[in-house]
Amino acid sequence: MCGRASQAEIKAYKQKIQGWLAPNGFIPRHNLRPTELAWIVARRGDGVVKTIEARWWCQWEGAHRFDTKYPTFNARVETMHSKKLWPDLLKKGQRCLFPIDSFYEWPIKGKGLPPVEIFVKGREPFALAGLWSRYFEDGEARYSFTTFTTNPNEFMKPIHEKAMPVILADIDEQKLWLQEGDEELLRPFEGEMESVALRDT
Repeated sequence: MCGRASQAEIKAYKQKIQGWLAPNGFIPRHNLRPTELAWIVARRGDGVVKTIEARWWCQWEGAHRFDTKYPTFNARVETMHSKKLWPDLLKKGQRCLFPIDSFYEWPIKGKGLPPVEIFVKGREPFALAGLWSRYFEDGEARYSFTTFTTNPNEFMKPIHEKAMPVILADIDEQKLWLQEGDEELLRPFEGEMESVALRDT
């Protein structure tokens, strides 16, 4: 799974993230958590791509309040067509990219181990594949999103044996996900990765 991330290296996003347009008022965040606001690149149903601010906890499309009853900040690839929330967003083409620099995991083996910050090799920014939705608060449209998870690759298995986020480091793959929704891209990351152990927080 993926429940913490860093979204800070904005200067590099223009070259590394498909469709990224630097928003006004961007604030670097090194410890983004589910339910918090983040910036995503979202594709509308008509194909228009925009950089928007959204909460990392996907809501039902058209909902009239923000609800955290169910953990919808991650969507499992292997069950995305059988769960109630995701098929409608997939059908509408409401796909997105979540640009980040790294993400964090707490090792599941070995109680008391510190969290691990995980990067793509070279520590370049990358994107997580996801879906977004529109909801309303006090009559105003707001946005939310989820990120896909899948089976872990060999690098991630010792850290988290059940899941890892779907990483799209290649800008052509990012474009293909946004514009075509190629589900073959929703697979364990095949590139090199690196990590560093942190102090617990």
